[in-house]
Amino acid sequence: MSEQEEDEFFSSESDSAPEETSVKPKSKKSKGKHAPKEASAKKRVSKVREIPGLKIRGGKSMYRDIRFDPAYGKVNYERIRKDYGFLDEYRKQEIGEMDKMLKDSKMMSRMDDEQIEDLKYRNQSLKSRLGHLKEEEFEKEAIIKYKKETGKKWLKHGEQRKVIKVAKFESMSTRQRRKAIERRRKRKLGKEMKSFAFSK
Repeated sequence: MSEQEEDEFFSSESDSAPEETSVKPKSKKSKGKHAPKEASAKKRVSKVREIPGLKIRGGKSMYRDIRFDPAYGKVNYERIRKDYGFLDEYRKQEIGEMDKMLKDSKMMSRMDDEQIEDLKYRNQSLKSRLGHLKEEEFEKEAIIKYKKETGKKWLKHGEQRKVIKVAKFESMSTRQRRKAIERRRKRKLGKEMKSFAFSK
């Protein structure tokens, strides 16, 4: 074979496009729900294993209160409140001490603005916490009392709200009732005015 023929042979071979071989994609079989999970070998396995059906409170944190851990069974809030009710007295004492500090002008003069703001925040936060716990306790007692009086074992959420509203209204003084009625009247009037404005 001459040099010219060799050049023509190699040039024609390189110019021609390679033949495409048609390969049929493999059909993926549907996996059953009981089939084992597939995981990438490149991904690092977590030290804390996730157990199906067990919810972890507070994300993936390993440090959580065992009193509220679902792994230890259903939480009995009434028992917890009874066992740790003495903490309310400590909270009241702490609030009293902070109130004294905030009223003491000499003490306040020694503190900077950041410390004063922090003290006010902690005082308000503790008061809110104590108020919330008392309100929860009052609501539970009102529902228990209503169930005993009526003989009902289970109440719908709407019915529970009504029972709590009635109990709160009955526990109010005459002055508080007047204020509550006035607030409700104003709120209702405001809603009516809004609906009237939109209807124009």
